[in-house]
Amino acid sequence: MRQAIELNKNWIFVKHAENVTEAAAVQGEKISLPHTWNAADGQDGGNDYYRGTCWYRCMLERPQLNAGQKVYLEFDGAAMTAEVYINEEKLARHEGGYSRFRVDITEHATGKDNRLAVAVDNSDNGSIYPQKADFTFYGGLYRMVRLVIVPENHFTMNYCGGDGIKVTPKVTLAEKAGEQPSASVTVEIWAEGSAKQVAVTVAEETKRIPVQDGYARAEFILENVHLWDGVDDPYLYSAKAELEGGD
Repeated sequence: MRQAIELNKNWIFVKHAENVTEAAAVQGEKISLPHTWNAADGQDGGNDYYRGTCWYRCMLERPQLNAGQKVYLEFDGAAMTAEVYINEEKLARHEGGYSRFRVDITEHATGKDNRLAVAVDNSDNGSIYPQKADFTFYGGLYRMVRLVIVPENHFTMNYCGGDGIKVTPKVTLAEKAGEQPSASVTVEIWAEGSAKQVAVTVAEETKRIPVQDGYARAEFILENVHLWDGVDDPYLYSAKAELEGGD
């Protein structure tokens, strides 16, 4: 089973530091997440709010892991770029302020007390979108940060910040009056570990699909499909995937 541990308290914010070593030495300001350094100067509409690189740091205790488990840092949003360090070692860089990303720290956060530092930059730039808009480009860790512990057999944590599961429906409308539409539903799985198969369930039908090179694909046909109809009838189907001996 997965376990998530929120890391929203006991952070130190450092507005000015040249590098990770200096950021670790500065006294800084005690804060909790979510946080932005533009909470005040980004409100007046003058487009004169602070844009640059600031730092967040906290002490991170390595969780107890069972054999085969991995632990990731999960960031729901860091505006606009972020660089992640454990014990002054740079592990990752993420570009894009509105997307989740994860960092595998299993082999890096090895002691009881580990120094986590995140450099976050909302500077004006020519490569990361959006580049111009009529709103404030707030900087900071403005969404949740957590540790996520996963079993050895798990849906991949590095597929576009998602859950390692992609569901694609395609509706075929009825050709004759009075007939119901049908739908095909494709479920794709990206997985890590040693699982040989995954059980995929859609609309109470379950298929067991082999996992090959970390990938599996299942297709379902739904007859007389019940369509979503806005607020009048917001009907939903669900898809579930279960990895052999894991997620």
